[in-house]
Amino acid sequence: MKSNGFGSWRQKIIVHVDAEHSEEAARKLGASKPFAKRGRPERAYFEWTRVTTRRDDDEDVVFELCMLLGNPPSQYDWHIDWGASEF
Repeated sequence: MKSNGFGSWRQKIIVHVDAEHSEEAARKLGASKPFAKRGRPERAYFEWTRVTTRRDDDEDVVFELCMLLGNPPSQYDWHIDWGASEF
């Protein structure tokens, strides 16, 4: 996680969704396209960034994604790859 100055940090969150809904998920996440597509069934992987004032702020990450993509299970079948994320 990189410092954004003034006591805030930029989080890098890796989110994967059902590839069938990748274009709509990209619009909601503010991404141009997924950085990877893999698996069977195919999943689309996105890097989503946000700014926070608290380290290890996983609760707000989940809350914001629920607001953007809907509460799981949603049509996007979204999941966070915590191991690949920086928060």
